[in-house]
Amino acid sequence: MRIGHGYDVHAFGEGDHIVLGGERLAHTRGLVAHSDGDVVLHALSDALLGALALGDIGHHFPDDDPEFEDANSRRLLMHVMAKIRAGGYELCNADITIIAQAPKMAPHIFAMRQNIA
Repeated sequence: MRIGHGYDVHAFGEGDHIVLGGERLAHTRGLVAHSDGDVVLHALSDALLGALALGDIGHHFPDDDPEFEDANSRRLLMHVMAKIRAGGYELCNADITIIAQAPKMAPHIFAMRQNIA
C-alpha cells in the first residue's frame, strides 16, 4: 500500500466559472491557470504521483508547455492513472477536501464523484 498527499491552489481571476472535480460551476470569477485550473483533480493527480515517488504534477504537465494550455484536467488525471496502473498499482480510495466559501459544493459533489470514479 502506498499513500500520497496532494494539494493545489490557484488565484481567482477573470471569468464566469470554475472547474472542480471535472464539473463546470458557475461563479463570479474564474481561476488563473495554464490548464482548466481544476484544483480537485490537480490535487488528486499530485497525490497519486507522490504515492509512487513519480514527482509532482508540475513535472509531468509543466505550465510553460503549450501542449497543456487550457488542458482538461480529467485528461491529465487519466494520464496519471495510466502511469499508476503501469506500475502495477490501483487506486482503492481517495478522500478529497475542498475548502471554499463559494460556490456551494453540496449540489455538485455527486457529479464530481462520478467524474473521478
